Amino acid sequence: MADSAAGEGWDKVYSQKYMTMWYPNEDIVRFCASLIQKKLTLDKYEVKRPVRRVLDLGCGNGRHAMFFARQGIEAAGIDISDQAIAWADQWSKSEGLEIDFRVGDITNLPFEDGAFDAVVTHGVLDHVPMTVAEKAAREVHRVLSPQGLFYCDLRSSEDFEYGVGEELKKNEFIVTDGYEKGLVQHFFSEEEIRNLFDGLFRILYSEIHENRLGPDYKRKYSRWVLATEAI
Repeated sequence: MADSAAGEGWDKVYSQKYMTMWYPNEDIVRFCASLIQKKLTLDKYEVKRPVRRVLDLGCGNGRHAMFFARQGIEAAGIDISDQAIAWADQWSKSEGLEIDFRVGDITNLPFEDGAFDAVVTHGVLDHVPMTVAEKAAREVHRVLSPQGLFYCDLRSSEDFEYGVGEELKKNEFIVTDGYEKGLVQHFFSEEEIRNLFDGLFRILYSEIHENRLGPDYKRKYSRWVLATEAI
């Protein structure tokens, strides 16, 4: 069963009409184009590897499940927020797409072993305690087919907001201001990245994306971007 407090927290975020981007994250588009399939023409793709079914983990309003479904790939999405899943269902139906959206817990996925060829998750595993992220990584591994692909991105411990909020433990804070007030933010070090994937996934590529924020460009937004393969 999904954590009710966390679900209520994210319902509040979505009900205030935050987190409502309607286009896919550029790094997930690149992940798809480089490792799954790249769109060449209106109706032709260059297939990198056969992927029949993709799970959008912590899907929010379903924008990444929609991205894959539009390419003819069977898609599913799961999120702890009832509000987010309601929007996702409404959106997919409005475009005539059949997507398996469910409310659920990322540490106890309601899918069979090996059900997916790829899993993507954007800004999710860094918004939960590290213990939850570790359980979720094991669940992702369970529902992936052999050598299945796993994309995730994570806030870096080099980020300018590191240390802001109420400290819970090393690299982990409760957000105390803004629309994510009361939610967890974990900032990942390189060692934690290795530990998260150790024994589960082989890293295909690992990058740190950084943006300097004005007006003085001293603030640095920093995020890990990782593509991995189940082992």
